[in-house]
Amino acid sequence: MNIRLVGITLCLYLGSAMMLYGQARLTNGYFMYNISVDSDEPAAAMLSAMGSTVEIAFKEKKTKVVAKIAGATNTVHFVADHAIVKGLSLLDVLGEKKAIRHGSTDYEEVERSIQQLAANPMRATDQTKTIAGYTCQKILMKDKQSGANIILYVTDRLQPQDPLVRQLNKAIKGFPLEVVVRKDNTTVRATATKILETTPSNGAFALSIPSGYEVTTIRDLERSAEQKIQQR
Repeated sequence: MNIRLVGITLCLYLGSAMMLYGQARLTNGYFMYNISVDSDEPAAAMLSAMGSTVEIAFKEKKTKVVAKIAGATNTVHFVADHAIVKGLSLLDVLGEKKAIRHGSTDYEEVERSIQQLAANPMRATDQTKTIAGYTCQKILMKDKQSGANIILYVTDRLQPQDPLVRQLNKAIKGFPLEVVVRKDNTTVRATATKILETTPSNGAFALSIPSGYEVTTIRDLERSAEQKIQQR
């Protein structure tokens, strides 16, 4: 398992997860997470030491995710405006800058992913933990597709207006402030460190593509990644 891809995948996974869970008293604001990786792979220690973070911003039906991987040497920006069903991903990863536009087809695919995630075996426990000032309940989950064991610490006090958030909130009944994913000999943990009740400006959710980014598709990006892995 390539540890760089693990880190990037987790950030994207977490970014998607933020679109799938909810928030009950705080509808607009910023959420900051730290990511750590524990693995038998030598590169894991370097990745963890350099530090990786994820910041999520919510404003009404707009969502933005910024993932900074390995000390911000790689970054992923994702913006979604559900009022017009449009989104944009900007990836500055491994020296390449790519832009991906999202529309209704991607929205429907996320909805299907929510249904698959909600269908995973999960069990709520009596254990709680305080994270970023919120009391969270521990939930155990098994991902049927990958076989990964997942631990979620969720709170029911957070619920953005993102419609995808509401959809999965009915199944999960909480917003994840800590996510632990264990697969093979790798454990990836994302933990909330700070929650700000500041309402983001509309400018934070711009859908324009900056200069220097090459427009591509998710499928083309997947093919390129597969080719690079095979070459190694």
